[in-house]
Amino acid sequence: MYSQCILILGFITTLTYSLSSNCFFLPNLALNGGTYDEFPATEIKSCCIRCAKDPCCIAYTFDKVKGRCYMKSAITDSQKSSSVTSGLKANSHGGQGSMLRHIKITGGTASSVKLQNSEECQQYCTAYGIFSWSPPEQPEERNGDCSCMTRISNIEYSFGSKSAIFPNSELDRK
Repeated sequence: MYSQCILILGFITTLTYSLSSNCFFLPNLALNGGTYDEFPATEIKSCCIRCAKDPCCIAYTFDKVKGRCYMKSAITDSQKSSSVTSGLKANSHGGQGSMLRHIKITGGTASSVKLQNSEECQQYCTAYGIFSWSPPEQPEERNGDCSCMTRISNIEYSFGSKSAIFPNSELDRK
């Protein structure tokens, strides 16, 4: 009886997490690189649900014309394309945010400042909903580049960078 209660409690916890998790959609933006799986899909929500359940997945791209979803374990860069919508896995803040390592986000920069680390950048950018921090380019520099944004226009691989979408951001969430 005790083990059945634990099993049921575990199921409820998993169900609650999946019901409260967000999908972060990036309209007209194709994510390149890192495709490890693809499948037929009629809507992007299928991509989001499958990515949320897969520990390898960090993002996905849905091609409306081909009716296919491309699961991503890495991102090299992105490009504009009217036939696709991409998405980022909600992996932080209890399924309400997305944290990306070695990824630089650009677009709609509302504020830029030099800060020592990504934690300082995240705190500085809280009101904007999106941040991207890159380490110093030169060894003698102490501070990296911190950008606060309200929208995303490009995503690319950048070793040492850290980016995130916070809860309650203006980004299109479904």
